[in-house]
This record gives sequence, structure tokens and C-alpha cells, in this order.
Amino acid sequence: MFKNRKSMARIVVLFCITALTAFASIAQADGEGCGGEHGGKQRQHNFNKMAKKLSLTDSQKAQAKTIFQGNKDVMKPIFISLRNERKNLKTLIHADAIDEAAIRAETAKIAGIQADLNVNRAKVGAQFRAILTPAQLATLKTMQQKRHKKVDTADTPPQQ
Repeated sequence: MFKNRKSMARIVVLFCITALTAFASIAQADGEGCGGEHGGKQRQHNFNKMAKKLSLTDSQKAQAKTIFQGNKDVMKPIFISLRNERKNLKTLIHADAIDEAAIRAETAKIAGIQADLNVNRAKVGAQFRAILTPAQLATLKTMQQKRHKKVDTADTPPQQ
């Protein structure tokens, strides 16, 4: 039983680290906002691509930019906190003496921050969807389904 618990703890820690690694570029918050200059250019490119696929009007683009820009101020301290807690976890994981309780506590902190990010992402998504027409919502849903299918396929282990 104890061996399974240790294995489970390792799996949880590795899973959290892996999941949070995906946010590494975003978590590099600096004075210009989350992700730095390159991240800003990539977000702008992604927004332009999505706006084109959804055929957003100029008014909708302006509303969307207002929503996303306002969110930057909310997200920046969360990303900074995430980055700091990840550093703390990394230090604990690579310490000479293993402090399982501290690793678990730090992992729980990171999970809480991740939950805050996810809740915020859902709120911003709802604000964005509120400015779309029914046809645009249908297109967005199709785009999301394709992206989720692509991600789900990438996460599936190869068949032997």
C-alpha cells in the first residue's frame, strides 16, 4: 500500500510539472505583459487568424481586444504567482532531503493557482462569446472541437 502511495505521489508531481510546463512561456511575465514581446506577437497573430475565420466585424474586434486587454491586468499577478510557486516546487524536488509534505503543499498551491487561471479563462471566454452572433458561435464551437480533437489525438499513446 505504501509503495502505491509513493508511486501515486510521484505521478501527481510529474503530472503537475508536465501540465504547468505548457504554461512556461506565458509565465515569463515581464513589464510588457505576459509572455513578453514574442508572446504578444504570437497572441496577436492567433487573434487575427481567429478573427478572420469568425469574420469578426471591426466593432467585434474592438470589443474583443478590450476584453482581452482588460484580462491582462488580472492575469499578470496570477502568472507571476504561478512562476514563483513552480520555482519553489522545483527547489523542493531537487533538494538533498526530500520533504514530501512540503512538496505536496507546494503542488496544492500550484493546483489552486491553475484553478484560478482556468476560472478566469472560462470567464473571459464567456465574455468573448457574448459578442458573437449565433453563426459565429457555431463556427467557434467547430474550431474548438477540431482543436480539442487534435490535442486529444496527440495525447493518445500509439497503438502497438
